[in-house]
Amino acid sequence: MGTDSWMGRINGILYGIQFDQDLDDTVVARVADGVLGGVYPGDRAEMLDALDQALRYAGPLNDEIETHHSEQSIRAFLNQLSAVLTARA
Repeated sequence: MGTDSWMGRINGILYGIQFDQDLDDTVVARVADGVLGGVYPGDRAEMLDALDQALRYAGPLNDEIETHHSEQSIRAFLNQLSAVLTARA
């Protein structure tokens, strides 16, 4: 998956969480449900691939879709999301 492809998927998630105050388990579950329910483009495997690439990416993930969340909290959230999606296999 090219950078544009995985980054587009991650930006879609960031857009969906930009107004959440805390990136807690409720938000993780909501986004996971959205991925599995087709709210976000692609299927579970494609999103897991995008999450894996995003978490390995050395650059900032919050540079196109700005949120009040820190880079560290976004990465922690994406890591939790990946774990939930993996567990729901």
